[in-house]
Amino acid sequence: MTFLYPLLVVLLAVFAVAPLEYPGAFQSHTGLLAVYNLINLDQDPLQSFNWAPTVGRTFDLFRTDGGLPYRVAELFHLVGFGYLDSIKLVYAFAWIASGLTMYALARRFFSEPGALLAATVYVYLPYHLATIYVRGAFAESVAWALFPLALWAVVSSQPPVASRKRFAFQLLPFAFLFFTQPGLAILFTIVTLALVAAFRWRVGSLAHRGDLGHWVIGSLAPALGGLALGMLLYTPSVLRYGFQAARDGFAPNFVLPFQLFSSLWGYGPSTGSFPPQGLAVDQFPLQLGVVPLGLSIIAVALAWQNKLPHPHTPTRTLAIALAIAILLTLLTFEITAPLWSVLRVFVAYPWQLLAFVGVALALAAGAAVEFDARLKAPAMLAVFVALPVIAVYGYLSPRWLDFTPTRPQIAIFGNNEIALLDYRIVGPLRHGATIRVEMQWQALRQVDHDYTVFVHAVNEDGKTYGSEDSKPQDGALPTIKWTPGQVVSDTHTIQIDVDGPREDYLLEIGLYQSANGNRAILDNGADYLMLPRPGDPEPYVPTRK
Repeated sequence: MTFLYPLLVVLLAVFAVAPLEYPGAFQSHTGLLAVYNLINLDQDPLQSFNWAPTVGRTFDLFRTDGGLPYRVAELFHLVGFGYLDSIKLVYAFAWIASGLTMYALARRFFSEPGALLAATVYVYLPYHLATIYVRGAFAESVAWALFPLALWAVVSSQPPVASRKRFAFQLLPFAFLFFTQPGLAILFTIVTLALVAAFRWRVGSLAHRGDLGHWVIGSLAPALGGLALGMLLYTPSVLRYGFQAARDGFAPNFVLPFQLFSSLWGYGPSTGSFPPQGLAVDQFPLQLGVVPLGLSIIAVALAWQNKLPHPHTPTRTLAIALAIAILLTLLTFEITAPLWSVLRVFVAYPWQLLAFVGVALALAAGAAVEFDARLKAPAMLAVFVALPVIAVYGYLSPRWLDFTPTRPQIAIFGNNEIALLDYRIVGPLRHGATIRVEMQWQALRQVDHDYTVFVHAVNEDGKTYGSEDSKPQDGALPTIKWTPGQVVSDTHTIQIDVDGPREDYLLEIGLYQSANGNRAILDNGADYLMLPRPGDPEPYVPTRK
């Protein structure tokens, strides 16, 4: 019976993980960046100790993803999985682990049925699904598994002597969390300490030296010690990339109250716009979910009816979890904007705190079956556990790409604006030939310029013998309509002048703004890229003219 409920957690998580088994990659706000970061790590194993995922991104001290999830993916790759499959495996195991860690945390307060319900709600929280299938937040998907584990590590601490013996074990979740997503780790540590203090609080208890010492040794020390260990692991990357925080790394897109209860499920980025524009434009899913909220309301009603006074009953857990959920939700509203002059250092969007709300809300929802023994009967429990899955089943339909990266990205244009992921030249590179260039682009962020793509056939004598300038997909999909992470297939055809040299041609490609002709610059300052003849090793970026 001990392993039955954890096994049920794993089996129930299968529905969330199943879409990852589809062939190809799913379209998200980060596109294929996780895969290309893994390729970058794999290309030079010697850089592993000080590597950070910076492909298509500027390194940011706290908002940059940590390297732990990519190192786990690299282990999968080393045993034979492809780059894309390795990333998807980390997503899958993180999703299943999030259910198991929430089960372990909830089991500290509830019976096995209550812990099962809390774990299922946590796995299928709408914002949890959006974090992966809409945002493509690779590191944050792993953080979702570490949040309950970190909280469990300090909540389950024993009396001071035993806690010292388990100190190293308690450090690891916070260290792993920092090495996964530094900014969220710091903020969640504050939330954890507040939760643990509330769980252990009794009238005047922390005023007693013994209880205060227990709290410091059992909670404060391992949490801060774990952050310190995570910072130590992170230091080589900081020394390599520098102490910097991107000026535009934070977007004040605060949550609008209606979004928490909206049924809209869009795939576009969050804009923070108000109705009526918001209803038409901002459909980014930020809802807490009708089932988690409904179960929490049921739990409150049953707790009110039963009025169990003992401080360690589910009533206390329910009250604390709901209080924390409400406070954290308020932090995502614009009324708390002054606080974000400080908090902005740690996250890119205020609504990222909804992950913490999810932890508290899952605990509150799990309490729904704790106040009436009849609700724990197998038939009733099955109904309660099925509700979170059924409510979001329609959201488990990510958009898919027919593209699997096998080598590093070719080039990045316009200050991390657009990446050329891959290309294919169809046709012979000789005079009189018609050449088709098939390219795969990805928007790394919102593209603010209306770019034209140019393709020039250049001979070794430096002269141009054929060119084609046009907007992507013959103008059907201009770059200003690209959304962050969108992968775009684009084909351009040129005719090489029959009067030109017989062979020895290269293709010069790039982007320029349609309005003024200014070219998008690559990382080294060049404003074009040379595509070699078929059979040549790799494209190369020329030095700036």
